[in-house]
Amino acid sequence: MNPFRPLLAALVPLLLAAPAARAEGPCDTWVSPALPEGPVPFGFQAADVATGRRACPRTEVGLGVQGQALIETQNLYGAITATGLVSGSLAVRRDVELFATLEVPRFQYVQNASLTGSRLTLGQLTVGGTWLGFTRGAFALAPSVRLQLPTSFASPRTRTLGGEVGAAVLYRPVPRFDVHGYAGVDADLGLGAAAAQPRAGVLLNAGAAYALCSGFAAVLDANVRLGRRAGLDSVAPAIGLRFRAGEHFGAELGAALPVLGAERSLVSGGLKLSWRL
Repeated sequence: MNPFRPLLAALVPLLLAAPAARAEGPCDTWVSPALPEGPVPFGFQAADVATGRRACPRTEVGLGVQGQALIETQNLYGAITATGLVSGSLAVRRDVELFATLEVPRFQYVQNASLTGSRLTLGQLTVGGTWLGFTRGAFALAPSVRLQLPTSFASPRTRTLGGEVGAAVLYRPVPRFDVHGYAGVDADLGLGAAAAQPRAGVLLNAGAAYALCSGFAAVLDANVRLGRRAGLDSVAPAIGLRFRAGEHFGAELGAALPVLGAERSLVSGGLKLSWRL
């Protein structure tokens, strides 16, 4: 049995579910449509896996860069990873969004005590959907599903297939302030000559965003990720600074810093530019 078949099947009800009522909810009251919203989108997995999703559907295209640094002087080891991110989302209905993110290109530089190496490849592609399933007053709940497709050539002999199921929550009592959260379960496995090594994790996200004006907002998140093997993968606070220019253009500068857990990266951060359609 294909373990990811339930994830594929989960996309169907997102499209067939009845549209949410058109009464004004928290997704209609954000201070500016062009200003980014939701959790900080930079994490420690491939593409946007194990990063919180926003609850509100949007139609937009995005370009970004993301970097991670791993420095272990005691082991005489270091690795720098940089990826370009091409993303897009389509609000096919007021309460349904389809989205995708592609790492292109993906560059990694690795050095140990005696060897150095670098690799420039195509990275992972993720596709998914979100359904704004419940709104009442200032509160919204939106389940989502995300698939990680085996497009990366970072490992010459292995392709990675995975998926994630989760739900985002949003509480926005006033247009300039919100509290948001996300809980998700992700899994992946390697496809290659060797036996597959399935992995699974749980992400818990909670954060708040405040817009000083319609052109600038700041967001602070707390992220906890649990893994099947490592137990506590990471406790990682994240901060983001968000801007807009005009009615359609937005930008976000963000970073996440693991302070506890087995995650070896020192930091993950990036810049994302978006065009709201």
